[in-house]
Amino acid sequence: MSHRDALVDEIANELDTWPGVRVERLPDGGGVVSYEQQELGRLDPQRGLVELRFSHPEHEALIEHGEAEPAEPSPASDVVSHDVNGPSDVTAALELFDRRYRELRGEDPVYSSEDPA
Repeated sequence: MSHRDALVDEIANELDTWPGVRVERLPDGGGVVSYEQQELGRLDPQRGLVELRFSHPEHEALIEHGEAEPAEPSPASDVVSHDVNGPSDVTAALELFDRRYRELRGEDPVYSSEDPA
């Protein structure tokens, strides 16, 4: 298992512990992460990244604040991605999943990049 594979696997193992979240492992080693019947995002250990779909305003804010990148190949979509190269990327990816998880659950985010410090 490569370093990036191990990091993405670490993300999958953590997500698997969240209430209502299921990680469906795919034959290529990736995974689809769901909350109830809704997709939270995808794990791609071969490319060492995670991809998540957000509403348009949230999508734009994540990209503007440098918290995610537009997903390839369609930058016009509502999907963002985050490379997973080290421990700080695991944390950042889990924060993105937490944001999406809270969005689907109808919860307010723990924090917002627009909150005063």
